[in-house]
Amino acid sequence: MAFIVVAVALVLLGVGLELWAGFELGWRRALDLGDLPPDPALPQLVFRGPFGFVRHPQSLGLLLILIGAAVALRSVGMYAVAVGAGGLVIAMALRHDRELAQRFGDTYLRYRRVVPLLLPRWR
Repeated sequence: MAFIVVAVALVLLGVGLELWAGFELGWRRALDLGDLPPDPALPQLVFRGPFGFVRHPQSLGLLLILIGAAVALRSVGMYAVAVGAGGLVIAMALRHDRELAQRFGDTYLRYRRVVPLLLPRWR
């Protein structure tokens, strides 16, 4: 029974992180429907909200959902899906990180030195 509580907590945490990141980015950007913020006066990089803890909170949210589903279902097949999909999520986060570094240069490199990729630092 405890595994169900853990699974639900992981999935809810992942969904919450996805929603929070989407809210901070704006839904068009979060869903990759547009690159630019709605108002050109707004910054193109977002550092607030979950982006102050990890650089790719949407990827972390998806990883938490995958882990939660694997814990809930406790099947070899789901574990394999979670590992495979999790590997793809991490690879995509790394690729996106390189693209952002190229696009935004020193600003992003300073951000990258302070904020971890996927695992928040506990202070």
